[in-house]
Amino acid sequence: MQIGKKSVNFAICTYFITKMQTKQLSVIVPCYNVEGYLPRCVDSLLHQDINAEDYEILLIDDGSTDATVEICDRYAAQYPQVSVIHQANGGQGAARNAGMDRAQGHYIFFVDGDDFVPENRLGALVSTAVSHQLEVLAFHSTDVVEHNEAPALPAFAGKVEKVVSGAQYLSENIMQGPVWWFITKRDWLESLHLRFAEGRKLEDSPFTPDVLLSAERMAQVEDVCYFYVKRGSSTMNATDRNHCMRMLNDFVFSYQSTDAVIAKHRHKMDESALKRLCSRRDSFLYFGIFRALKVGMLKEYYAELKAGGMLPLKALDKREFSGVKWTLLRHLFNCPPLTRFLGTIYTLIHK
Repeated sequence: MQIGKKSVNFAICTYFITKMQTKQLSVIVPCYNVEGYLPRCVDSLLHQDINAEDYEILLIDDGSTDATVEICDRYAAQYPQVSVIHQANGGQGAARNAGMDRAQGHYIFFVDGDDFVPENRLGALVSTAVSHQLEVLAFHSTDVVEHNEAPALPAFAGKVEKVVSGAQYLSENIMQGPVWWFITKRDWLESLHLRFAEGRKLEDSPFTPDVLLSAERMAQVEDVCYFYVKRGSSTMNATDRNHCMRMLNDFVFSYQSTDAVIAKHRHKMDESALKRLCSRRDSFLYFGIFRALKVGMLKEYYAELKAGGMLPLKALDKREFSGVKWTLLRHLFNCPPLTRFLGTIYTLIHK
């Protein structure tokens, strides 16, 4: 009987020690050839309102071929809250998945290695999420042109107007696509068994709406908590033909995978939320045609859209895609011969 009591006491102590050792936050940072940006990113994550022992910064070196490798190792050696995982190049999705597998924090925050965050935000975000028992807490971001200084921001206010389901949030608000505009409760996220698509450039296109529509408790603060760096050399802006073909395929993948998310969560959404998400799904085809026109690959792209039954293009939600230009573009893009003619003119002008 006495042994049983000791076993119970040991189990209780182990439980509480484990709970005490859990980090409040895991920041997952995929890094691939970002030597010119990573120091500002990591420095911003270190200048925060949270104790070093209460959070972790996971730098996922995704097979970098520049000084990113040494930068990651240097920060990991210098700061106890920073650790690094070196892996073969697999893309953003594979790097984020590796980070999720390693994360110990109560909440997860994804940050791209070329972006950065305002100071004194991380602890406040976690406190807000915990106090409202949230699965997802969204916030605002602002763009910064590469190598420019970030704008001055007011102190974190953290005002939560209401807690809603993800479906209700989507009904009432514009959904941002990137995965870095919210923090997520880790054990809840793990229970969903969601993973990022690997080998894709738009790996978060199905992940973000799937997370949101799975949430029963979600809120948003009006604070800016992320600086998105606009880079001229971003992989999203590359013009190499092989890269562009993969990019065009990824636009189709994003359409199809978002369509699968819509089917999965259709029963939760009212007409407003459904219209928003269908519009987001369809917008990938518009952006794909834009890209195909710029790189002279309209014929191949239209053939893929036609084969997949994705034509004609549907009208986009005017709440997010306002203005006559989107109506005109829909009529233009639904006439492939005319679009290809304009693409030829564009190519001749930019030779």
